Amino acid sequence: MITDIDGTLTDEKRRLSTVAIETIRKLNENGIEVILSSGNTSCLLKGLCKLIGTGGTFIGENGGVYRIGFQGPLKVISDRDIAVKALNMLIEYYEKKGVRLELFSHQERYSDVAFAREVPVDEVRSLLADWPVDIMDTNFAIHIHAKGIDKGKTFPIVAEQLGIKPEEFIGIGDSENDIGMIKAAGIGCCVANAQESLMNVSDFCSSASYGEGFVEIMRKNFPHILAR
Repeated sequence: MITDIDGTLTDEKRRLSTVAIETIRKLNENGIEVILSSGNTSCLLKGLCKLIGTGGTFIGENGGVYRIGFQGPLKVISDRDIAVKALNMLIEYYEKKGVRLELFSHQERYSDVAFAREVPVDEVRSLLADWPVDIMDTNFAIHIHAKGIDKGKTFPIVAEQLGIKPEEFIGIGDSENDIGMIKAAGIGCCVANAQESLMNVSDFCSSASYGEGFVEIMRKNFPHILAR
């Protein structure tokens, strides 16, 4: 199983859902591989893997970095030079308009940059239309990374190293940065609060939102483990 975190394992205030954590721990204890896949930084994901109770494998920065297990080295898919240059252009542009971009974990990122959704994402995409970068709206932040970086492209690399086929996974998410991952998984699911673009490519959408929706999906697919 591969899952997003923010908006999928959390509540509407971005607090981790305790029922979702309990569900992941039970799956892990019964031999189900659980991969956390997020736009968050590797330092945060390292801690979350331990505290939530997974096997340690994660994909971070929307596919820009990954790690296999707790002992595996951090792998960086691409550097962030072009993303930083694009960000600097945006900073200069918005400063002239009296807007200061709020950067997220800028010193802890290896392959992308991220900032608060306080400016229109469509405007950001227009400003960077000629740059070799992709702009990702995660519902919580706007990310910029080198073109071609995506959760869905890193997921098969991680799956192969784990010795599991991508089509054997259930994928769960809530926003557009999960689309590639959902398409690559054997069963792609989304929670009820998901962006419409993700709902359109999902095989199943829960009736419940956020962490409760994640638990609903898990109970549907692993009834032998998660029987009430």
